[in-house]
Amino acid sequence: MSKKILKFKNIAAAAILGAVLAAFLSACGIISGAGSGGGDEPTFSSKDNYERNDVFVDGMSSPPKRTEPNSQSETKPATEPPVDIESEGETKPEPATEEQPFHGPTLPIATEPPAVPQEKDGTVRLSFLAAGDNIMHLNMINDAAERASEGESFNFKDMYRDVENLVKGYDIALVNVETPIAGDEFKYDGYPNFNTPKENAFALMDIGFGIINTANNHMLDKWEKGYQNSINFWDSQAGILQIGSFKNKEDFENIRIYEKNGVTIAFLSYTYSTNGMTLPAGSEMVIPYIDAATIERQVKAARPLADLLFVVMHWGDEDSFSPNQQQRNLAQMMVDNDVDVIIGMHPHVFQETKWVARANGKKTLLTYSIGNMISGMLGAKNMIGGFLSFDIVKTTKNGASETTIENAEIIPIMTHYNMQRKRFQIYRFEDYTEELAKAHGNINSDNKFSYKYIKDLIIANVAPEFLSDFYK
Repeated sequence: MSKKILKFKNIAAAAILGAVLAAFLSACGIISGAGSGGGDEPTFSSKDNYERNDVFVDGMSSPPKRTEPNSQSETKPATEPPVDIESEGETKPEPATEEQPFHGPTLPIATEPPAVPQEKDGTVRLSFLAAGDNIMHLNMINDAAERASEGESFNFKDMYRDVENLVKGYDIALVNVETPIAGDEFKYDGYPNFNTPKENAFALMDIGFGIINTANNHMLDKWEKGYQNSINFWDSQAGILQIGSFKNKEDFENIRIYEKNGVTIAFLSYTYSTNGMTLPAGSEMVIPYIDAATIERQVKAARPLADLLFVVMHWGDEDSFSPNQQQRNLAQMMVDNDVDVIIGMHPHVFQETKWVARANGKKTLLTYSIGNMISGMLGAKNMIGGFLSFDIVKTTKNGASETTIENAEIIPIMTHYNMQRKRFQIYRFEDYTEELAKAHGNINSDNKFSYKYIKDLIIANVAPEFLSDFYK
């Protein structure tokens, strides 16, 4: 079985030499994976070998890297907060039974702070896109099976075809994969305990997503073993940076840094809950629960490591267009600690997007929720979400550089399905039509649904400065 391990740049000089040697040996066929302390390669506990029959072309210019953990304070992952009852049109899960703990391999980490290279004068501009919740309900899995051609098990890619060129046009694209890729040893299933076929993950990668967020309330839907399998799957995909899932405490403190064209971005990611599911006692794995003290400590550790710091937050109240007080408090704390972009998800609807001034004269781009990317939900308000889009501009002069966020925009996107809740499709709302809206299956479950209702929701919940002239 072929195993591709995502390699991370080690920053310390000794680690760099080791990585070079490892890469040379790997190229010669002497070794096939990287680990620390002479440990074995990560193994797949799922029967699924995570391979695909077609070809994924890696569009990333260089692999992401991880940095050393903050050694100044001991990590104590936050305990599970009270369950926030979630409704996606069906019933709530029962608490999971205990699974045997998985003791995963230790990932290689840096042992010294990064050296600062002398930068050349000039300007680098990169485009960035973030997508909200990618939720695969059971009828969507069945739809993908029905759309499969000969030799395929599932065809999810057609669901994304109308936004494929849009996503591919960005230099960097992030998506929240709400439903775990837990492997085929578990039944493929929808709400409340999701397990999504790997073909959906391949479709997301094929249309251009290279950063995968997995910190959300469904990450333990298939318990510890499914969580382990999902991490292994994403870590096996070349050129993909997975954020939000952690094999152990050391991994949790190992801040993810993405690098492209000389621009570095540190990523942190947290979730409010796992729907009452918990890791078994003695497990080494870590869930990044929202805890203000932990977030503040990690933000302070990450801030000096990269040009920009982005935090992805799975938070808030479902179906509420207004941020709650916890969201507001956490956002202000992150602004005060110089986070550049806060990307909110989970409410399944739009919440406020705005610029927030910082004490140092810079600004934070804050979006409390960008809604769903795609789902099989039943509420009219859940059919609309948005891509968060902006430019990253790094200007270097006389060896000193400054990196800013410019041209922020919300691009509304529409989930469509027919009267049988099949033939799922995402459209850019500007490309959606009143004729399509009249044929939307959501009419059967929510009598508020109409083209005008959806457009009015967009205008009411996204500030005009972040919308195109189509909405003005």
